[in-house]
Amino acid sequence: MKKSFLLFIVLLNILCIKTFAYNSFLQSIFDTLETNVAKISSDTLIENSPSIQTHSPKKATLLSTFIPGAGQVYNKQAWKVPIIYTAAAGVVYFAITNGKSKEKFKKEYYNRINGQTDELLADYITYTDDGIYNLYNAYKSNFQLSIIVGVVFYALQILDAYVYGHLFNFDLSEDLTMSLTPLYLPQSYGFNNSSSLGFSLSFKF
Repeated sequence: MKKSFLLFIVLLNILCIKTFAYNSFLQSIFDTLETNVAKISSDTLIENSPSIQTHSPKKATLLSTFIPGAGQVYNKQAWKVPIIYTAAAGVVYFAITNGKSKEKFKKEYYNRINGQTDELLADYITYTDDGIYNLYNAYKSNFQLSIIVGVVFYALQILDAYVYGHLFNFDLSEDLTMSLTPLYLPQSYGFNNSSSLGFSLSFKF
């Protein structure tokens, strides 16, 4: 009786051990499958998710604000930099030239009305006082216009960097085409029961 009971206990323990081992084995397989499925799902989501936009219009705007042309370089439009600096050099040149002439004729006019004849410009000795004053006003207007043009051009290159910063990731498909073909409308489709000729404009995306 005792031997049978002991044998039963031993068999029960063996069965429990095997059952536990089998359950552990199944659990490890399940965990492995679950991990692989999660990894595959994650990879699929990454592949199917839209690419993150890393190009910043704000950065392009700030770059062009502090360094004219830098935003264009950031937008991969470095060919605009020589245009920007050529125009800027022209604006600076005209501003300096008109500014110096303005000051020259301003001083000439003051010397004339104050009677300082020893400091008058020899090249303009034949000019009247009104003529010198008109030259001063003309160069003053040109100087102010140069400053305005410079400010407007500076603002435009910032705006250019901002706009093309937004358009940087804009994808214009190469399949976009436009076709213009002659069109003939028979009498039944024309106006006043008469045939007509025309053109058909179509776009293909």
